[in-house]
Amino acid sequence: MRGLRTTLTLAGARWLWRRHRRSRESTPVSAGRSGAELLAWGAAAAALGAGASALSERRRARRMNGRVVLVTGGSRGLGLQLAREFGAGGASVVICARGRENLDRAVAELTGRGVEALGVVCDVTDPEAVDSLLDDAVDRFGRLDVVVNSAGIMRVGPQRTLPDDAFVQAMDVMFWGPFHLSRAAMERMRGRGGTIVNVTSIGAYLSVPHLLPYSAAKHAWAALSEGMAAESGGSGVRVVTVVPGLMRTGSHRGVVFSGNPEREYAWFALAAGAPLLSVSAERAARRIVAAAASGRGFLVISPIARIGLAVHGVAPGLTQAGMRLVGRLLPGAPERVEERSGSEAADSRIGRLVGVVAALNERAGRRMNQSSRAEERRRDVDSGKDG
Repeated sequence: MRGLRTTLTLAGARWLWRRHRRSRESTPVSAGRSGAELLAWGAAAAALGAGASALSERRRARRMNGRVVLVTGGSRGLGLQLAREFGAGGASVVICARGRENLDRAVAELTGRGVEALGVVCDVTDPEAVDSLLDDAVDRFGRLDVVVNSAGIMRVGPQRTLPDDAFVQAMDVMFWGPFHLSRAAMERMRGRGGTIVNVTSIGAYLSVPHLLPYSAAKHAWAALSEGMAAESGGSGVRVVTVVPGLMRTGSHRGVVFSGNPEREYAWFALAAGAPLLSVSAERAARRIVAAAASGRGFLVISPIARIGLAVHGVAPGLTQAGMRLVGRLLPGAPERVEERSGSEAADSRIGRLVGVVAALNERAGRRMNQSSRAEERRRDVDSGKDG
């Protein structure tokens, strides 16, 4: 539909220009009248483009109208934006997260937008909790059409500073969680039809320095997703593998940074918010919803991610050398290892400077229900961590 909108707009502009030229050749007119006529035809062309855009939105709504969609990690970040986008298309939405406060806030916002939404507290690493989550969705809405695995966790730092538990936790959330949920959903959808969407990462194919637990878990998740897609033929269930690059979701606030937390926070927040390297969560969510609705099986989001995949496929040694160079440029492992959350690191002098430069990502965090530094401090006080 985007191609149709562009074609109609260009056709309207071309027709406008030809009409203007013929008018000038056949009838001499004053400059004021000619300008007014050009403005009028310009408005007509704009209306044509706007009409095509509205048609595109209505078509999207029809494709999702009446569907029931479950989104993990749906209380904030990309998961929340996906819930908004599915809801805007007419779907009923179930979101889950581990924390009640952000979950309630997200459900209230979705309901305020006119979306029929249900929030369920769930730890996706618990198979019994996953089964209960699916039961809650069906009990509330009577069916389940789309399951989106988007929950994630991230630890940033040199691998020497990361404990074994960082890898275990990453695998629990970003491999075993999607594994249990996808298998359970597949059995419920088999023969009746449905879609499973797995939001992996470019890090699944290009292992990025200082993100080793994340990349390892995402790599396993991508293999699981592609393997399930290969074996889903004849089941009536489609599996969509999504490979985003960097996205502006404000997630840098919730990341745990190890080694030299302030310096690790600085490079990560700047990269995640760079306009040429990252895409907005809104754009990413629109493309993911369109893929879920259209039957597309593999989606790469952002030109940078697509280029990275292509180069790695043709010359893996070259990309390995490039990543080794990046690793040399990143902060080294200090003798005294420290660990802080993104919200804590952002309070440092470097963090405050980065916040000014990475304004796009800071604004995205507010839109995506990410906790602000003030909220983190308030929760610390309430829990007795501060004095």
